[in-house]
Formats: sequence, C-alpha cells, structure tokens
Amino acid sequence: MDTGKDYKKCLRYIEDYWKKSTFYLPKDRGVYIGMPNPFVSANGTRFHNDQFYWDSYFIILGLVESGKIRLAKGMVDNFIYLFEKFGRIPSRNRYYNLGISQLPFLTSMIMEIFSKTKDKKWLRKAVKTAEKELKNYWMNKDEVSGEIHLVYRGLSRYCDHYVTHHTSEYESGWDITSRFNDHCLDYLPVDLNSCLYKYERDIAEIYHITGSRTKQRNYLGRADKRRKTVNKLMWNKKKGFFFDYDYKKKKQSNFYSVAGFYPLWANLASKEQAERVRENLRKFEYKGGLANTQKTGLSKEFKQHDYPNGWANQQWIVIRGLLNYGFEEDAKRLATKWLEMNRKVFLRTGKFWEKYNVVKCDVGKEGRYPNQTGFGWTNGVFVKLISEFF
Repeated sequence: MDTGKDYKKCLRYIEDYWKKSTFYLPKDRGVYIGMPNPFVSANGTRFHNDQFYWDSYFIILGLVESGKIRLAKGMVDNFIYLFEKFGRIPSRNRYYNLGISQLPFLTSMIMEIFSKTKDKKWLRKAVKTAEKELKNYWMNKDEVSGEIHLVYRGLSRYCDHYVTHHTSEYESGWDITSRFNDHCLDYLPVDLNSCLYKYERDIAEIYHITGSRTKQRNYLGRADKRRKTVNKLMWNKKKGFFFDYDYKKKKQSNFYSVAGFYPLWANLASKEQAERVRENLRKFEYKGGLANTQKTGLSKEFKQHDYPNGWANQQWIVIRGLLNYGFEEDAKRLATKWLEMNRKVFLRTGKFWEKYNVVKCDVGKEGRYPNQTGFGWTNGVFVKLISEFF
C-alpha cells in the first residue's frame, strides 16, 4: 500500500495517538463509571476516561484496520457490561449521563469484531445484549417516566430521561443542529430508524450464523416492516431524498442533512432511491468533503453540526453508503477530498481535529465547546479510508 510520504506521517501520528488516548478505568472514579477493559477515548485531554457510544464505532473501524482487535473487542465488551449493569448503553461512562444514550451502533461494532475473530460463542453473548437494547431502550414505551422512544407507526425518536427537546438532541449525537428546529422530540429521525433497521438485519444475520432460522426470519420480517414505514414517511420522491418526519404535525421536514444518506449505509434504500440520493451530493459537497447540512435556513445562533462543518463519522456513513450501491467513483472522490484536507491541516497544525470546515479546508467552526484535537473518530475514519482506497 503506497500512501505517499505525507499520508505516512499522518498514520504515524495516529498510531502514536492510539496510545495517548487509550485509558483503563477498572473502578469508579468520581463521576466516571469503571469498566472491565481498556478503551480508546475521543481524545486524551477534554474527554479522557470517557468511552463514548457512537464515537466507538468509528474508532473501532480504525482499530480493526490497525490490527488492534483485542482493544476493539474490549470496547464492545465494555458496552455489554454497561448494559447489563444499567439496562442501557449511556452516551458515555459518566454517572450523570446514564439517562441518555447515543445513536446506536452496537450491532455494527459486533459485526466488525466478529469479521476478524469468528468467535461464535462471543457472538451469541453479544447479540443478546443487542436484542435487549433494541427492545427495552430504543423501542420502549415507558408511559410512567415519559421516556418513550417508540412513538409512531413502529418508528422511534430520540428521547432521554429529561424528556426535553434540547437534551434529546444530545442523544442524537448532533449536539447541536438546526436539523430539528429545536423540537427534537417531535421528529422521527431518518438516521435513528435506519440504524434500527440495520440492527434488525444484523441480528437476523447473527442468528443465521448461529443457526436459529426462526429468529432470523422474525428479525427479517421486522426489518422489512420498518423499511416500508420509513419509505412511506421519510422518502420524498420529488426531491429524491430521505427526510426526518415530524410525527406531531404529520409531515416531512424539508431540511437537508447527511442523515438522509443513512438509508444507503444501512442498505435500506432501493437501487433507484440510492441513485436519486446520490444526485443530491452537490448540496453537501465542497473542496474538503461533505458538510453536515444544507447551507441556508440555519439557526441564527451557529450550531456545530451545521454547515460549514463536516465530521469524519458522517463522511464514512455517506462513503460506505455509496459503496453499498456501486458508486465507487463518487465514494473515492469524497474520500480523497477528506483525506487531503485532513493531511493539509495536519501538516499545518501538527494535529488531527474533531471537526473541519469543509468549505475553507480548515479546522472546524467552533460550537458549544472549544475545538478538540486528537481525535478518535477522525483518526479511525482516516485509517479506514486509507485501507479502503489506497
């Protein structure tokens, strides 16, 4: 693999940074929840001792490519431990975050690990946690507390234990964005329900591997039902794109965000739909890659998950989605843009960053906290893209 001299410098930085951002916290310490295995945090400074939920999937992509399978598997086992202890996977291992999860990627992490270990005994254990998380958290109807995720026609929303629009938006991982118009609880998010579709398909595949045909058929049926509902509520044939659905007002959002590419990542979209979604790349694509949202119609207050910022995790979701439907040329173009921007900013600053301004090809526009260096999912996606395309 010839990645060129400059990419090799980036990869050396990332390899060193895995060590700097790996922590081991076997016992509780203050607000931090102890976990049985070492893990890679988002970075070694502001977020030390934190294992974030959705960050970990994108970090694991890089760890697996870097041959760090044991470390990656331990991170998944930490989530299984947290679920067994608390009945949910919190957004990170802090006690005051126990009432909030994040966009679920557990089955995706499980499948990444199993693809390397082929450990069916571990797979059988892991899938039990995924099933319970799907049923008891993401499809719950806790009428007493009001913390209800399953709200409309078999589809789910973000909703943390405070049951407020603001904190539910934090559960989405898009903290914060103009996408939900400050009314996150009212929306059926296309990314969340695409993830849950993939959960059902992944669980079906696991039961195929482990020999339970009845459970396989059951989860395939659930996934197909969810796919049909997502298509009915969230697919806009005229615009050729998937949108969040406001179930309170009974209408689609008209706000373009990269969440509309999640059906491609999850293999929920048809080939025809994927071709139409691909045509909308121009609404997001800039010199440095993909911005998270449309350029216009944003909040007066800048929100860090909006244009002009692009985030590594979302680049991967779109690129993997394009590859799923055979759009290799588009995928490689986007990957190259992102890698080159990361490289140039790294050569100038000596660091990788949490987010980037893809319009100016620079460090991301600052949001609700100072720009962070490191950075776990940026490093993981960089390694994965190098492996995929170079």
